[in-house]
Order: sequence, then C-alpha cells, then structure tokens
Amino acid sequence: MKDLVEVTLGSGEAVEEWVAKNRTRIAEGIEAKGGVLLRGFRAEATETAERVLSALNLELLDDAYWSTPRSGVSKKTFTATEYANTRTISLHSEMSYMKSWPRLVAFHAIVVAEEGGETTISNVDAASAEIGDILDQFAAKGVTYQRTHHAGVDIPWRKAYQTDSRDEVERIARDAGMEINWLPNDVLQTRHAAQGCVTSESGAPLYFNQSNLFHPANLPPGAEAQLSQLFGRDFLPRNAFFGDGSPISPDIVRRVNAAFDKGAYGVPWRPGDVFIVDNMRHAHGRLPFKGARKLHVAMAMRHSAPRRTPIVWS
Repeated sequence: MKDLVEVTLGSGEAVEEWVAKNRTRIAEGIEAKGGVLLRGFRAEATETAERVLSALNLELLDDAYWSTPRSGVSKKTFTATEYANTRTISLHSEMSYMKSWPRLVAFHAIVVAEEGGETTISNVDAASAEIGDILDQFAAKGVTYQRTHHAGVDIPWRKAYQTDSRDEVERIARDAGMEINWLPNDVLQTRHAAQGCVTSESGAPLYFNQSNLFHPANLPPGAEAQLSQLFGRDFLPRNAFFGDGSPISPDIVRRVNAAFDKGAYGVPWRPGDVFIVDNMRHAHGRLPFKGARKLHVAMAMRHSAPRRTPIVWS
C-alpha cells in the first residue's frame, strides 16, 4: 500500500480539524502517491468525508445523476455503491462516464465488513500501459453509454436522478448532453457520449471511461442472457459502445479489467478511516464481503479538461 497511498496516523484529534491545519502535508501526500489514508483520528460524523474536503478549501460537488444504487446522507455526502455483498465492483474512475468528473474523492469508513469488503485501488498509468494498443480505439472514438431504467432492475430512474419529476429528469439529462427517450411502462432510456481516454502530464494516453462497467460482459455469469431474454438486447439496463456506435468486444472488456486487476491493492478498512484519492491517478473498486459494510463518499474539484494536470491547491 505504501507505493500507492500515503498513510497518516492520528492520535484521536477530529480529522477535519487536523486536515485544516495540515493542508500542505495532505497535498504533498496526494502529489507523491495519489492518495492519503487518514487513520486513528476522531471521525464520528456521517458527513465527515465532505468536512474533510471542505477543510482543504475545495469546491464540493453534487452528483445529480447516480449511475449505481446508493443513498443520500447529506447534500454533498452519499453512500458508496450498494450492490449486493457477493458482487465485485470492477476498478473504475469516478464519473469517468461523463464529460466532467471529480478530481478528488473522499471515502469514510462508517461500518467495516466482518470479512472482505476492501476498497481496491489501481494505478491508472500502469493499467493504461498494460492495456496497450486498445487505447488507440478509445482515444479516437470515445465511448457511448446507453441506460434503460426498468422498474426493479439495477437502478430506477427516480433514484438515479433523485426526483419523481420527468421534467426535472429531462433538465438534468439535457444539461449532461444526454439523448432521452420515454418508453412504455414508465421506462426511461438515455444515451450519451464521453471521452474514452485522457492524457497524462507527459501526453501519454490514459484509459478514462467506464465501458468496462457498463458493458454486459461485466455482468455476473448468465445475467446477460437472462436480461436479453427479458428485455431484448437493445434494452439492457446498461450498455457501452465505441463513440461511433461500433461494438466493444467482450475481449476488450476482459483485457481492460485484467490490466487494472494486475496492479490492484485492497485498502484494509478500519472504522473511522478517511481515504482521499486522486481520481485521475488511481481507479477504485470493491471486493465482496460478509456482514454489514457502510462507506460514505464526498467529491471535490470538478475537472473536464482532456489532460491530467497537477492539482492546484488553494
């Protein structure tokens, strides 16, 4: 973990108070390693993640469009993805399916699983080098995402957009550059395009999208066939294509996931831990677990440029 994360041990001080007095130390840790794990501090508040980011004088972000099932905690804090505990969440960069995303993400461990449940992290640069020439297609074509929000499957549109209003959904979708189509039985289908890659500070291409999560090849065994039979191939709950509409092969998805898994490390959570990660340096995921598990999340520093640049701290 030392190669990926700077670990800072506290002695019971309120974590947001310590962070406010040690902004330079946090900045140096993130610049050096891409992430900082704060452990041993007092961190009881449910909105601790957003308090820590606020203590760094950062602009907090909303997430008006939830891609996965989660719950709101406060205006700027929400739970980590609430998929079944038997599922692995593949490594990904937060909101890289959109044209803007948070540069920093803070996780706060509220309840730690009895077994498993580590948040996995993997270096984006190393994984991108492992992916190799596939990046050329993503860089040239980008990615198109299609969501079909069926009742009772994946995430209903009312929860994804956090509203019961179709007008509000259409406003959010329009602002995000999405095409929107209301289907029978209160089903919503959307399509939108985003980048397939960004570039590093040196100009090297970096995999930066979530096609490996949206693609049906990432579903549990047998699920794609069941969903196709139930809804039809054109109406799967989620899908991803290259930006020109051509298919992304299952082999590409497997190669991308294997590249990120190769260098992955599981963060061993302890209650009260706060982990701040550079979303463009490290992808994150989740391992299966037993027992209860709850992480709260907040995001900061909107980024939309096609190039990763050094973080400018206020």
